[in-house]
Amino acid sequence: MDNSLIPPVNGLRLTGAAAILRVLAAAGITEVFGLASGKLSPLFRAMAEAPGIRFTGVRHEAAAGFMAASHYAATGRMALCLGETGPGGMNLFTGLGGAHANNQAVLAITSSNPMPIMAPIRGAFSSTDNERLFGCLTKWNATVRDGARVPELLHRAMCAAQEGRPGPVHLDIPTEVLSREWDYDPAELDAPRRHYRPFAPGEPAAAAIAAAAGLLASARRPLLIGGGGAVHAGGAPLLRKLAEIIGAPAITTQMGLGVIASDAPYFIGQGGFVGGSAVVRALREADVVLAVGCRFSSFMWTEGPPRWNDHPARQLIQIDIDPQQMGRNMPVTLGLVGDAHATLAKLLSALAGQPLAIDADWTAGLVAERARYRDELARQIDAPAAVMHPGALARGVAGFIGAEDFVTFDGGHTSFWSNEFTPALHPATRFHEPGMAHLGFGLPAAVALARCFPDRRSFCLTGDGAFGFTVQELDTARRYGARVITVVHNNAAWGVIRAAQSKSGFEMGTDLGGTDYAAIARGFGCHGERLETPEQLGPAMRRALLAETPAVIDARVAFVPHPMMRFFGASTQIR
Repeated sequence: MDNSLIPPVNGLRLTGAAAILRVLAAAGITEVFGLASGKLSPLFRAMAEAPGIRFTGVRHEAAAGFMAASHYAATGRMALCLGETGPGGMNLFTGLGGAHANNQAVLAITSSNPMPIMAPIRGAFSSTDNERLFGCLTKWNATVRDGARVPELLHRAMCAAQEGRPGPVHLDIPTEVLSREWDYDPAELDAPRRHYRPFAPGEPAAAAIAAAAGLLASARRPLLIGGGGAVHAGGAPLLRKLAEIIGAPAITTQMGLGVIASDAPYFIGQGGFVGGSAVVRALREADVVLAVGCRFSSFMWTEGPPRWNDHPARQLIQIDIDPQQMGRNMPVTLGLVGDAHATLAKLLSALAGQPLAIDADWTAGLVAERARYRDELARQIDAPAAVMHPGALARGVAGFIGAEDFVTFDGGHTSFWSNEFTPALHPATRFHEPGMAHLGFGLPAAVALARCFPDRRSFCLTGDGAFGFTVQELDTARRYGARVITVVHNNAAWGVIRAAQSKSGFEMGTDLGGTDYAAIARGFGCHGERLETPEQLGPAMRRALLAETPAVIDARVAFVPHPMMRFFGASTQIR
């Protein structure tokens, strides 16, 4: 059909690409991450002419997915990531794994070859069925075959991404849909979010709130867990107040870092069992657990995958926006479906004035155990050694990181040590990628944070193996003036894998020796230094912080197993 013969609706005629940007502007989406490419050229042309859009051009599309996810984690706002037809979309697909596994709302758009040679695919180069490909990693997913439906389908995608449990969504848009002109209703293009996203977070019934308050008041050994859902809902102040009122110990998940300040008197560890022996003991011995926005992933499994009768006497109160999370991994006594902030506010009101039965030695004992655990770590770290201890590096770097700075933890073993010594005083400042555990997310994530918050410092604490996945994004950081400070824990190996192979009496493919990451950084036009001893760290960090470019500190460290590594190994073993 010749659309030029159809009278325009309200006189507005735009290319599909221009319509996309107009809808995104009304939705408040301003950040776009991707790689300049052919089939997406109409969209890039429209972006070049659109005010208010900031584009970050990456060197690999997976980095675009990491960047969009980190933007959501830090701001609670969606960003757009792009992938060209064929390999570009497939690269982007891998970068969305973390957003899917960690419940982060991201909008992904791919292009494809013209529809006449795509349904079914006739053999044109770079042809992929992107709708089918992205279906397994997204909350909602569609192909835009009619450009007039661009506003409708974008609204549906953004609504699905943010409703209930957040997650990534995807639209595949053939190149001719992007380039051709279509007729649009301005009211639909410019619709505010409340017109197509009218839902409001729910709240549990008053009787359920009262029952939860009663359980917490009667608990002898209560435990509070703050997860990523508490961060997303802005529930940190209320969860902290609840801990203070009850006098209960509190921990955070890897997605919940900072929702409980790591210097709070009732804080006993962060990141699940990675946080130390006090966390493990609390998870095993608590009689009432309040979990806020926590899905009980494997970082909370201290005895392998949970079984229904693991702790039959323990009572669990679970607060989550997604009813499907209730009882998914742990038997629930009370499931409170609703927004974490609103639910915590009601729970605090219901607890007001109630007598508490908490054992006075419960919290104090766990806090003391955490202190002993950290003292033992310090003794290990300070012992003389031929090669720098990874804990010594992590502790030294932490001294240069401020409360408002952004930090990404990347690399399997490196993230354990860095997690322990890096204070987390505020939510949405420290970032793991625990759900997919995708190595290489750290540098792209830190670059995106530096782009969005140029007045705040961004650090990437990574292992040498993880750094190799996305080292090329140093070029992205330098081109856009993102002054990320990357510290590489370089033990010249896939350390965890080598240790596991060694137990079985062999070694294969784990050696990463001979690479100078500081020289690579300088080759990308960044500041780069190598160091061998803890004494060299302070001057190197100060120079990195003063550098006018992104900086890399390549630090030689030994591989020293973190004391909680055994729980990591056991967490997914079938009993």
